[in-house]
Amino acid sequence: MKIQNSMDVRTGRVSAAYGSNVIRGRVHRSGRGSLWCSEDRPTSRLRKLNVDRWKAVIFGECLTSDVCVARELSGATSARAALLKISRFPGRYGVLVYSRGEAAVAGDLAGIIRIWFRPGRDSVEFATSPLPLAYDSGLQLDRNALAARLLCADFTTGLNDGSLFHGVAELSPGRILVVKGRHISLADRPLEREPVDPTAAGDALRSALLTAVEERVSGALQVTADLSGGLDSSTLALLAASCHRHRVRTITYADDFAANDDDIDHAQRISTREPALDRVVVHGDADALPFTSLRAAPFTDLPSLETVIWARTRARLAPAFVSGATVHFVGDGGDIVLGAPLTYLGDLLQRRRLAHLISDSRAWARLRNRPVHRVLRAAAGTARTGYHDTLNALAQTLETPATTTASVPRRSAVSLMEDGITWASLSDAAEWATHGARVAVAQKLQAAAAEAPPVTSEVDAHGWRMLWRHGAATRAFVDVADRLGVRIAAPFFDNQVIDACYAVAPADRVSVYQAKPLLRSALAETLPPELFARRTKGDYGSCEYHGVRRNSAYLRSLLRESRLGDLGVIRPGAVLCELDRAINGGPAAMAALGDVVAAEIWLRGLEEHVPAGARSAVSAEERP
Repeated sequence: MKIQNSMDVRTGRVSAAYGSNVIRGRVHRSGRGSLWCSEDRPTSRLRKLNVDRWKAVIFGECLTSDVCVARELSGATSARAALLKISRFPGRYGVLVYSRGEAAVAGDLAGIIRIWFRPGRDSVEFATSPLPLAYDSGLQLDRNALAARLLCADFTTGLNDGSLFHGVAELSPGRILVVKGRHISLADRPLEREPVDPTAAGDALRSALLTAVEERVSGALQVTADLSGGLDSSTLALLAASCHRHRVRTITYADDFAANDDDIDHAQRISTREPALDRVVVHGDADALPFTSLRAAPFTDLPSLETVIWARTRARLAPAFVSGATVHFVGDGGDIVLGAPLTYLGDLLQRRRLAHLISDSRAWARLRNRPVHRVLRAAAGTARTGYHDTLNALAQTLETPATTTASVPRRSAVSLMEDGITWASLSDAAEWATHGARVAVAQKLQAAAAEAPPVTSEVDAHGWRMLWRHGAATRAFVDVADRLGVRIAAPFFDNQVIDACYAVAPADRVSVYQAKPLLRSALAETLPPELFARRTKGDYGSCEYHGVRRNSAYLRSLLRESRLGDLGVIRPGAVLCELDRAINGGPAAMAALGDVVAAEIWLRGLEEHVPAGARSAVSAEERP
């Protein structure tokens, strides 16, 4: 079998405007393809194969050999089939496959490597960032799409295949872009997994995590890892230490403003037990609080909460950069793939697993100090509806005028337990939106409901949406870390890890009585028992209040000159009232405030950080 690296790959000066790792390509109607990328894209993350009639490009981290990829590629009967075959390997990566007359492209399974595309007369262009395509289309911001992202988090998952720019479409992580002749289609990615019992899944998860860590550690000169004291980061740090020939430097972030003493104590115990871990403690001070140094935050191609906490990210990753780390492990994604959405309670009722439902509802009620009948009522309400019905109900809520008074009733922290037992929800930012924005988002929700495909399991589909939502957040973190000179590895987002976890029914992945039972099943015989004994979790909520108070002057000025207000998306006065509530220490919608601030910074970034000549530069220098 002959393998050739003959793909046309070109570099260009786009990294300053769009980030350091932009992949961009064009698929011609004839099936001919071309690809080009930013000049500092590491060649190790871009692999090209030419096998029989198929040409393929893998962008990201595919943890298997070219020979294995080529073996699967050679037997494919269509571009879509070829893409699906070579998307099954360990790692996290996107794929372009093409031959004469047809092509297929998709991002990774977790939604961290995303694809945007723009159909043209003779070709379809795609990119892993929306900005290059948006600039070629005149950078026409879709304010209704921006409002939708603010008001409903499901729009960050590629819902409706829309984007923040007119003329550019976003490919949902659950879909594949297929070009065949002059026909363009979006094919559904098969997401259903062959169900397995938790024991078999534990074996698969152990193998998947060991492969994910071993392959990344192999050949690395310096390895670093987060060691927060939590189960996910601790697992990866210990696995990295067992695989690497040198000591692994671990980083524990200790925030003086947070209630995270348990985190630090657990991290200390784990580090003391394992001599191959070289622990560094980073003490976060006032300069690392959320909402700090927003003017200096790196420009991301989409609004992201990473902008709000970037000062913390910079402090936390500094030891990895100073160490010259080849790879830095983080536990991001573990909470999602090892757990399940609370809507599994409604699924239990639908499946008539009443004993399981009552037992878990009672346990959750005790844990969150809630009346058990309210938990059961929420589960019953979820069981009677589906995603389609919920989107329509949210649209109806938005069509009702928002509260106009300064004092909006605030949900108590404990009521979030019931609120989480739903297929979708609105952000608190909906209370601050203009009537026009609310109506526009309602129309988008109704359109999404009309297009929602039938699913075998509502709770499984909900799990995928949660994964993609967190994948979108991690995408921004990975980009910011790259700007800081740190290469992130997040094994819990790898294909084979997701497959192992999502092959288990949601109700069997989660337990009120034991933290992450699937991980324990996988690694209880490999890792120290005290790792699985922890029942507490650090609370960083107070940091947000300290950050708001310390940066109140700048935040007020940001909202008084609100770009979202100029666009007719929010009522700045309503947001300022909420900001004042937070500054004064009252219960505030901090997550929604963070989203608004991130969007304000991003809109300014479009004006300030993107070079004025970027569009002409792309046209003149980037095209093959």
